[in-house]
Amino acid sequence: MEPWKWIALAALMLAIGFLVIERPPPAVVEASFSHDDVTLAGTLTLPAGDGPHPAVILISGSGPQNRDGEIPGVPGYRPFRWIAEHLARRGVAVLRYDDRGVGDSTGNHATATSADFADDAEAAFKYLQGRKEIDPNQVGFLGHSEGATVAAMVAARNPDVAFVIAMAGPAVDGYALTLKQVERLARVGGASDDQVAEALRQQRTVLDLAQAQDWEALEGYLHRLILAQLQALPDRHKAALGDLEAIARQRVTPQMAAFRSPWYQFFLNHDPARDWEQVTVPVLALFGKLDVQVDVDQNRPPLESALARAGNPDVTVVVFPTANHLFQSAWAGGLDEYATLAKEFVPGFLNTISDWLLARVRTR
Repeated sequence: MEPWKWIALAALMLAIGFLVIERPPPAVVEASFSHDDVTLAGTLTLPAGDGPHPAVILISGSGPQNRDGEIPGVPGYRPFRWIAEHLARRGVAVLRYDDRGVGDSTGNHATATSADFADDAEAAFKYLQGRKEIDPNQVGFLGHSEGATVAAMVAARNPDVAFVIAMAGPAVDGYALTLKQVERLARVGGASDDQVAEALRQQRTVLDLAQAQDWEALEGYLHRLILAQLQALPDRHKAALGDLEAIARQRVTPQMAAFRSPWYQFFLNHDPARDWEQVTVPVLALFGKLDVQVDVDQNRPPLESALARAGNPDVTVVVFPTANHLFQSAWAGGLDEYATLAKEFVPGFLNTISDWLLARVRTR
């Protein structure tokens, strides 16, 4: 046979192979599940075929988010939609849902804590276990940031959870996490060592007062800090603002509400490592080296130590060198970059998730 015919035959065989391997587009169905007085609404993305399929439940990070994981101020960033579409084409079903009080979900997000979000996630888990398209023995979680904390809470108490994937998952309490955030943000912003030290001193005072629930002292301290910042402005700016005292009082009000909220009090004191040390199912932990919100050097060691105490035999940690907290390719990792960067994950991110998962679940 002439060489060109071999080439043509090889090309034909390759094309046939692609046709056999490539799955039809996934199906998208509306989902709804309830517990207590809360009803969560979302989207279930199903691979082609009858199943039953392994499944992943996506849990959002801090702040009210819809089922796509959209974040105010970062238009076009839809991480949960991207993950759902990617995994469903590889044979894994994905459930993503609007946070309570968001979109089509009922409930009040403002009064909820991570413990309440864990109840929501567990309701999602039970819902999937009851669907005929889903393999009830192959349902796990993928949580981003606080969502990873929530996933660990559920996996620690529910032995039926099959796996956990943590995107920028904390492994220290909110007090320590906040201090490191302040330090990283200050350094990214170009602060000197003395300025960083002063910012940390101020933040510790705020956190100590919030932890002690000394609201009168905290309100006074925040008022003095804000007023000092306003008084340090150029004269023309101060003149344009007017009554600096009134502005300072005005700005303290929402900060005090945030510190006094049930969510913040839970966040400040909850140590996720206590949950991780009870998780014995496969864990994939993903970090961004440029993440200033969940610092990898602060959180990776206690996460690995907690899972070691659990006797967990299947732990994989992957650090993306150029990734920020949203797993975008970043320059410095600061919050102000989020909206300016490409609305996509760093190269290899989605394949890292699917390759790890497909080595641990059975697809049809």
